Amino acid sequence: MLGDDADLLLCGVPVADNAVNYVSLPPEKYSPVEHACWSKGQAAPYIHLARTFGLVEEEKGKIKATSMLCNMFRSLLALSPEDVLPAVYLCTNKIAPDHENMELNIGGTTVVAALEEACGTKKSKVRELYNSLGDLGDVAQLCRQTQSLLAPPVALTLRGVYAALRRISLQAGSGSAIRKKSLIVKLMCSCREKEMKFLVRTLVRNLRIGAMMRTVLPALAQAVVFNSTPYEGLVENLKECLQRLSAEVVEAYNILPSLDVLVPSLMEKGIEFSSNTLSMAPGIPIKPMLAKITNGAPQVLKLFQNKAFTCEYKYDGQRAQIHKLADGSVRVFSRNGDETTSRFPDLVNIITESCGPRGTTFILDAEVVAIDRQNGSKLMSFQELSSRERGSKDSIIALDKIKVEICVFVFDIMFANGEQLLNLPLRQRRKYLKDLFGDVKVGYFEYATEMTVECNDACTDNEATLARMNSFLDDALHSSCEGIMVKSLDVDAGYTPSKRSDAWLKVKRDYVEGLNDSLDLVPIGAWYGNGRKAGWYSPFLMACYNPDTEEFQSVCRVMSGFSDSFYVEMRDFFDGDRIFQKKPPYYRTAEVPDMWLSPEVVWEIRGADFTVSPVHHAAIGLVHPSRGISVRFPRFIQCLSDRKPEECSTSADIADMFHSQTRKMNVNLEK
Repeated sequence: MLGDDADLLLCGVPVADNAVNYVSLPPEKYSPVEHACWSKGQAAPYIHLARTFGLVEEEKGKIKATSMLCNMFRSLLALSPEDVLPAVYLCTNKIAPDHENMELNIGGTTVVAALEEACGTKKSKVRELYNSLGDLGDVAQLCRQTQSLLAPPVALTLRGVYAALRRISLQAGSGSAIRKKSLIVKLMCSCREKEMKFLVRTLVRNLRIGAMMRTVLPALAQAVVFNSTPYEGLVENLKECLQRLSAEVVEAYNILPSLDVLVPSLMEKGIEFSSNTLSMAPGIPIKPMLAKITNGAPQVLKLFQNKAFTCEYKYDGQRAQIHKLADGSVRVFSRNGDETTSRFPDLVNIITESCGPRGTTFILDAEVVAIDRQNGSKLMSFQELSSRERGSKDSIIALDKIKVEICVFVFDIMFANGEQLLNLPLRQRRKYLKDLFGDVKVGYFEYATEMTVECNDACTDNEATLARMNSFLDDALHSSCEGIMVKSLDVDAGYTPSKRSDAWLKVKRDYVEGLNDSLDLVPIGAWYGNGRKAGWYSPFLMACYNPDTEEFQSVCRVMSGFSDSFYVEMRDFFDGDRIFQKKPPYYRTAEVPDMWLSPEVVWEIRGADFTVSPVHHAAIGLVHPSRGISVRFPRFIQCLSDRKPEECSTSADIADMFHSQTRKMNVNLEK
């Protein structure tokens, strides 16, 4: 990790007066040295990044945006390689790996106060501009343009801005707010051109350029290819090389999501880099494997025809990735990579006692479930589990204060005693797991309840297999589980991080009933409420996510299932920095809400059935060439705090669910 050297902040880097940004040129016409606005040996100026952000923000096409980011990285690789890592962090709006739980913790109030001091703009004027523009970055840019300076500011460096953000995040205790504001003011006073706009957006954690890790990492990989020598030797198979390295870098990040390790390794290996270059490391959570949705056992049998598979209970708890490090410590991570060890000290004890000396290091995939040990170890709902205190990095929950007890159900192992197990079939991983941990301790440490179907069984008697699976599903539902998971035991079905694979399928009560489907959706817009809901937001515009295009696509409006207290909570949550006045280019919908919301939270939504829609663009092109899919009679069920927006239901999920429905119903797609 880079140091927080404050001296890097203002280096007096000369920046070309010409604000033309050549990164929009095609890669073959871009010269990473001649078209840069600084010289080799100097620290890269922050303006190089800000100018690129300005162009990417206006560009709707992912390919062109990736090309611009690629050219931006090419100049950094050629002139200031030490600035590449902080640039990747700033492009993805991060200052540290997710598992370090390092946040800026800056509110809009602090940013506005710094803006007042740096630009001499009154708070009332800032509020007036914000009401008009709806973006604090745009407001800050306008304030900077009216700012009078006695002398031109010394240029910000890219590395210096990143170091300052790290310093801001470390401020704590008495007087921390004042110290944070002082650091921000110092940055603002040195801003040029569009630097103020993107600095402020970075501070409020919303760059609004639509560039995510799946865009930035391939852009860096492509920059490595274009800057490789001899470049001429790659021309014949250039496209293949670009695609291969882009895929390898994304795959490596899924296995080891630490830019601090990944970026230097990519720069060192160049076009020889592969996902096998890096190995998993206990203490750094990998991206979890995901499952596809099915509408019942018959569909599972069709998909797993001539294959052996296993059925497991799908528990109604919180997914947990459990790591044991070489020093003997145990750490727990949520499905989105946040560390939750402080919330589960009892889980740490359970794992330590269950494993003993057999496992020196390991990474487990498991579900933590609330349990009532006084009532026959009865499984409780996710809502019970979520009522536990959360703890924090500096405040671990005391064991004697825990009111909701837990049991951990382990269902997979991805790493053990220095060996990476991802490519092993589930049958072998499961044996490895049970050899390592041995017997269960009911109500504390258990393996997921399972039922194995060998290939011969499924092939010789389909009806008997179907009956067994439906009986197993009934048992799961009677045991307070959500449904079952069905997983391939084939040799080619390894553990694929971050991928929604055909090797894992889920069958839930909702999908079996057919017209009561549950989706994980993101609110991206809202209208002002009327009548009793005046002063609140209602309805909300909900969206799924398309990971290929990195777009949020609308599915429906929802206004049922909310409590009054939830309306108040959401109004307070979204007010201010989380509202856009202009539709982001990565939102796809024909709806026009009163305001656009930043994609921040994931809600479980249940509806009646699916229909083709001219207004909503979910899965557009997958079912109908010009129309999307909408869900009818949607109702809010609950917030999903362990999901990131990009981990919500995908457009492919919704298309699959629609097709499952149309197999039962006569649906006319020509409407």
